[in-house]
Amino acid sequence: MELDLSEISEPFRGMLASLTEVATREEIELTQIPSPKGIAPESFAISAEIRHQTESDHGVSRLVFCRDPQIPEGWNSEFRIIGYAKSPIELEMAKDEYLSQLPWEWLRDSLTQNGASFAYEAGTTTTVVSTGHGSLITQPQHAELEIRASWAPVGFDLKPHLQGWIELLALISGLPPKDSKVVRLG
Repeated sequence: MELDLSEISEPFRGMLASLTEVATREEIELTQIPSPKGIAPESFAISAEIRHQTESDHGVSRLVFCRDPQIPEGWNSEFRIIGYAKSPIELEMAKDEYLSQLPWEWLRDSLTQNGASFAYEAGTTTTVVSTGHGSLITQPQHAELEIRASWAPVGFDLKPHLQGWIELLALISGLPPKDSKVVRLG
């Protein structure tokens, strides 16, 4: 992924430069997008589109890396990472109270397993079950999972944070594990 860091100051540019080294899965396409306005004096945003072999749209995501030297309330740091992800999920998972708590743990585990050091994490997971009515009565009931999260990176290496986020996206969108020795059933 090529990055345009021309509007980013040092040392933030140096922190973001390592993101070009992140290797992603073939099912996940990363693209630099315009950063949301007003979120921080400096920010850099990436979108991710998740595609399965049989389905073109199986999830979307945005990850925004922010810097504010004024350290806004709640950030507890000059830097903050803000993520949003949404993916269709199996209806049974959406209806299971216990399983709906898993995505937050998946996020924490994905970041940790990829070597990301972080603190002051906050966020929500939302599960939505949709049922068609009226002219949409024939539409089958379906569910989506949405994660909104933010955390303060500890240290100056942002690469593990993006790698952890990619791993989370793979988990919530139902992609098979990266290990080629593991085969998906059914």
